[in-house]
Amino acid sequence: MRQSAKIPAMVILVLVLSSFGTIPFRDSIESHVISRVLRPGFDAFGRNCAALTLSTIAQTLITLMPVLVLCIAVSIAVALFAASRHPRVRFLVRTVLDLLSALPGFLLALALGVLFPGSIATFYLGAMLMVVPTTIRYFESQLLKVSSEDFVLASEAMGAGRWHLWTRHFLPALQASVPVILPFLLIRLILIETSLSFLGLSSVPEYETWGRLLAQGKDYLLEAPWILGLAAAPLCLLIGSFHLLRIEERT
Repeated sequence: MRQSAKIPAMVILVLVLSSFGTIPFRDSIESHVISRVLRPGFDAFGRNCAALTLSTIAQTLITLMPVLVLCIAVSIAVALFAASRHPRVRFLVRTVLDLLSALPGFLLALALGVLFPGSIATFYLGAMLMVVPTTIRYFESQLLKVSSEDFVLASEAMGAGRWHLWTRHFLPALQASVPVILPFLLIRLILIETSLSFLGLSSVPEYETWGRLLAQGKDYLLEAPWILGLAAAPLCLLIGSFHLLRIEERT
């Protein structure tokens, strides 16, 4: 990690640790009613906006972790076949990837959200359609670069099998590439989950989400601008920190 990445890393660490410290604050939406008095620092339900936003960060990260692991695992598995030496397998995988890349993943996620509101499958499928094809392309490019290295060509010339190449050369190369693409995957997943919940298609309907906080801030923008500010500022700070975070690939 470069010196310039230390400050964004510290910002991310502080936000994550402070958010998990407010998990007990997370309570059910149904336990609150609209408040007639909008006090500074509190939302329309009388809840502390700062503490609520921090607990929402923790809930968002908890929701993202399974789909993040699933996206990386599926992308690595498919990338190994996409970089295959067999022309038919490579053609089939790349054709499917082109078709998936052409699909409007977010529109499909919206349609599924209307048909199955509050389902975790809506977020999972929408994230897979929008994230996995580009992630596979990235891992495939890394595999093609490694496959042209002299030590890989020497292994093939000495009769090394496909399993040996995958376990001894390709998978270690992909393992070194995961930290490089991980911040960008988190950014996309956070934005996808926030967008779906902003439109009322959240995968965790009983608890507040980042998108719902932004939607509430939009509705009370003139009466209580702090609702939108206290929800949007940590989101921009977290996304910006991930963008500034630079993790060098180990060779």
